Amino acid sequence: YLLLASLEDEMNGYHDKMKLVARQSQIISNIAELAKSLKLHPGNVIHPFFQRMQNKELHDGFMAGVNEFIKKIEIRAVQKKKEMDEERAREVAEQGADAEGTVDVSEIPREERLGPGGLDPLEVFDTLPESMQAAFESRDKEQLEAALRAMKPEELEYHMKRCIDSGLWNA
Repeated sequence: YLLLASLEDEMNGYHDKMKLVARQSQIISNIAELAKSLKLHPGNVIHPFFQRMQNKELHDGFMAGVNEFIKKIEIRAVQKKKEMDEERAREVAEQGADAEGTVDVSEIPREERLGPGGLDPLEVFDTLPESMQAAFESRDKEQLEAALRAMKPEELEYHMKRCIDSGLWNA
């Protein structure tokens, strides 16, 4: 699991997080290996493992292994991104459309676009503050929350009601 988390973090541009998770993964692996070699439960070798890490030579060897593991993740992340791009390109070629199935909403007739409250999401989107527009476009929940916190309560209520009525936001 931690290997996959590290790979995903690196692919998504979270290099520092990937390095931390990779190190944690190696700590867990080393503890498991130590427990196996001593024929003990892994919980019983945690303290001895960290005591061993006090030894500079052992710590340096451990960190060399962590750095090697990080390099492998970096290489695999580049390969995986390339594979995913090639797969998307194949899907586009096969489908003759965007591989993710995105649709240009502006091509849908206005009557069909109307949300549950009768408002057009395109029109509502264009009236939103830039910070909310950027958050919706990036699909970044934290960015949207920050944009909403920065608003006055009456402004927040106005825009959120319109987002719900247009279908941009599901209450």
